[in-house]
Amino acid sequence: MFQTYLKIAWRNLYKNKSFSFINIAGLGISIAACILIGLFVYNEISFDSHIADKEDIYRLNEYVHYDGTAPQVSAATGPPIASFLSASHKEIKNYTRVFPATPDIYTSATLEYQGKRFTPGKLVCTDTSFADMFAVTIIEGDRHDFLKTQNSIVLTQSLAEFFFGKTAALSKMLAMHTTVNNRDTIIYVAVSNVIANLPETSHMQAEGLLPIPKDFEMGFLGTNYGVMLGPTYLRLQPGIKSNAFQEKLTNTIHAKNKFIDMQLQPLTQVHGKSISINYDFFNYNKIDGRYVRIFIMIALAMFVIACINFINLSIAIAGYRSKETAIKKIMGARPGQIILQVLTETFLSVFIAFVLAVLLTAFFLPSLNTVLQRRLDVNILYGPAIMGIYAIVLLVTTFLAGLYPAWLISSSAISEALKNKMAGSKSRTSLRNVLVTGQFTIAVIFIVGMIVFLRQLNFLQKKDIGYSYSQVIKFPLDMQTAGKLPVLQSELLKIKGVTDITRGYMEMGGNGALFGINYIAPGGENKQVSVNMEDAATNYVHFFGMKIIKGRDFNRENASNEYLINEILARQIGYSNPVGKQINIAGGYPPGVIIGVVKDFNYKSLHAPIEPLLISAIDYIPYWKTQLYIKVSTADLPQTLKQVDLLLKSISGNAAISFQFLDDHFKEVYHTERQAATMVGIIGGLAIIIACFGLLGLTTFIIMRRTKEIGIRKIVGASVQNIAVMLSGEFLKLIFIAILIAFPIAWVVMNKWLQSFAYRINIGTEVFLIATGIIVFITILTIS
Repeated sequence: MFQTYLKIAWRNLYKNKSFSFINIAGLGISIAACILIGLFVYNEISFDSHIADKEDIYRLNEYVHYDGTAPQVSAATGPPIASFLSASHKEIKNYTRVFPATPDIYTSATLEYQGKRFTPGKLVCTDTSFADMFAVTIIEGDRHDFLKTQNSIVLTQSLAEFFFGKTAALSKMLAMHTTVNNRDTIIYVAVSNVIANLPETSHMQAEGLLPIPKDFEMGFLGTNYGVMLGPTYLRLQPGIKSNAFQEKLTNTIHAKNKFIDMQLQPLTQVHGKSISINYDFFNYNKIDGRYVRIFIMIALAMFVIACINFINLSIAIAGYRSKETAIKKIMGARPGQIILQVLTETFLSVFIAFVLAVLLTAFFLPSLNTVLQRRLDVNILYGPAIMGIYAIVLLVTTFLAGLYPAWLISSSAISEALKNKMAGSKSRTSLRNVLVTGQFTIAVIFIVGMIVFLRQLNFLQKKDIGYSYSQVIKFPLDMQTAGKLPVLQSELLKIKGVTDITRGYMEMGGNGALFGINYIAPGGENKQVSVNMEDAATNYVHFFGMKIIKGRDFNRENASNEYLINEILARQIGYSNPVGKQINIAGGYPPGVIIGVVKDFNYKSLHAPIEPLLISAIDYIPYWKTQLYIKVSTADLPQTLKQVDLLLKSISGNAAISFQFLDDHFKEVYHTERQAATMVGIIGGLAIIIACFGLLGLTTFIIMRRTKEIGIRKIVGASVQNIAVMLSGEFLKLIFIAILIAFPIAWVVMNKWLQSFAYRINIGTEVFLIATGIIVFITILTIS
């Protein structure tokens, strides 16, 4: 019986090739989009899921609220905090600290073995508990020997293969080149373990691991509760309630530092719920979790649109088979058999659509990986688990998309079917209109969202942030290269096309660095606050084209006790003209004086408002020379960049280093928003196309139902244009209803998204006018 139904279904699909193609193609495209989104969402929510007891592991964050500064949450903590809290609370089973090996612990670190050198970008200093905390897989060595001694090192499989190929790495000795007291030094470390590369779905990524040096832990930074060095992870005893426990931790830490509160962030939330957390040094492929939810809603919306589209087109295909249905009923066919026949046809169409969807997914998955900077494996499409999901969705889609058309056809009266060409009374029209209106409501929301996304990104790129970064290259400096900075600058300026050079401490578009400052308030009292500080070369302000609105720029001969401040800091300390007032950096630095006020500029991303900033030009601290900026001319740019690259690699001694244009760097700062905009644009475009398929189906249905009426209108003189306008008017009513429903929803959703930016556009009426124009144009084009 079912085989007969399949044959009939195939004949009907083949007989109505054009309709079948539109029907299957629309559904296949939407299912492919849903699968792609599903793969991405699954990848994001599976971060750190490989750790067995992940529900008991938390990242210890700090809520920092120093006097005079805007409160912020930091993922980095001070080195002594973990041991202090652990000693005070038995609820802490163990802890792991993960600190960047450079520049705070080692000024620089280049590994060497038999003349082969490499400077790891992700070399960390950590505790022996790292292996258990992050469930690493040991390839070589004993788990109990993991970073057990001070002269040990753990390599990932990829780094071990770089140095040793396929031979064993265990106990091999590496030379680590670093700088101590401005002198090149070699520290020899032995490989204690080789571990498998950390999974792509681990927020923690590292190439090599070193123990935290004992002398560092006893030094200034190692005993400093206020420094933000790197993340700390706690494994709690099972059953501990984190909200109540973090209050205990806060009360405990206030004995050491009253300006920080402790927050416990579940390990499973680190990847997707850290977008507003500062100093997040280790968070691979971090994403704003809100976009994951948005993508889920987009997938559901696409699926709904596809089902609505399928229903309308199925009615258009099957509705005119009223006489066939009537004859079957006369010959004894029961309604259940007719429903089963229609559902079989639907099943076949959905099955073909699924095959098409899988093929499209496999074809476009590499492009999705490029857009989203992920490594989603195409083989996952054919795994047993996802095949089971395919089967479930196939059956669900068949019933969702086919049940209404099947019921409509089977329930038609024989007399009506024989008398009318089309099945289905006019009362069904209202439901079809509701479905099409729903389709276009979703499509209009996509269009408005796409316009707002693009306008906000364009605003971020073109907003005057207070300085110029056109044709500027950013090059990160390690301490070894920073020690050679005079030679490096001299040689760079000899390259034709290099027009200027400066250096700084903080990374533009990243986090600032909090320092305590002392000053005398207008009332005469001594005050201390924490502000962001940038230590730079004396030509820094001129290099970036910043504006000094009061006072002067740095003295290029001796500026070690001169400071520039921004407008916000000037207002905070209370002077209408602070030039000439004394201001000091806490920590034993020489007394200084304010020589000028710089017009406010956005040194962080535009997600955050401008905060108080002090700019110094203290030239004798290599640790603060972390960013080199090179301005190049546009003339013969490829040759200039080639020479700059060769020189940087030659002087630094690191063949793996690279530089980056600042405008490309700022694009990376907003890469999450850019990815979301791209996804919304692509999926929104597909939603509009599929909605137009639905409109095409409904148009066809109405034309087929009103063929005699249209013929009579033409006989009495109506032109093709008159009839097209008549039909368009009916559909445009549905579109305008969809617009009225969609605009308030889109306004609320996009306004909420814009709240995450300190600087943002306003959603004006022009956005809705543009969206209206787009959707009306597409509608008329489809109907015509």
